[in-house]
Amino acid sequence: MEGRVILRISDFFKFFFVNPGLIFGYLNDIFEKKYQSMQYIEELENGFLFVFKDIESFKKRAKPLIKEELKEITNNDTSAMNFFQKFFIPKEKFPKEGIILEIEIISGDKSEIVPFLKNFIYSVSQNINIKIDNEQNLLFKILDFDIIKKYANSLMNRFYKT
Repeated sequence: MEGRVILRISDFFKFFFVNPGLIFGYLNDIFEKKYQSMQYIEELENGFLFVFKDIESFKKRAKPLIKEELKEITNNDTSAMNFFQKFFIPKEKFPKEGIILEIEIISGDKSEIVPFLKNFIYSVSQNINIKIDNEQNLLFKILDFDIIKKYANSLMNRFYKT
């Protein structure tokens, strides 16, 4: 079995989720039940660690999103979406200057991980600016709350639609 893939992600969830600790627990529960614990999230003071049990688990979860996963949630899904939406900040709280996120590759083959990360990020929106700071850090800038909303839609569509 290959080694774990560990990513440290800067503290962008404060621009995304109302209560990051609560959503991490919720997501870890989903990861355990639905994905046989192939990944988990650990909260840090200034961000979080995303830990995958191996490179194949990372590749499975970091595959590019398809348009169907990014689509707007319909009224048929309101009970699940109402529950899910309570975790997200309102559009008014998103910084007008956008947010810069940093992903640092702590463990894993960087030459294999970076292309997957870039493809995944661009699958959410081509309007995300990505800069490779060095071999193990990716910086990307999100200027628009609608990009966050698309990602939230993808979470809802992937976790609630089976």
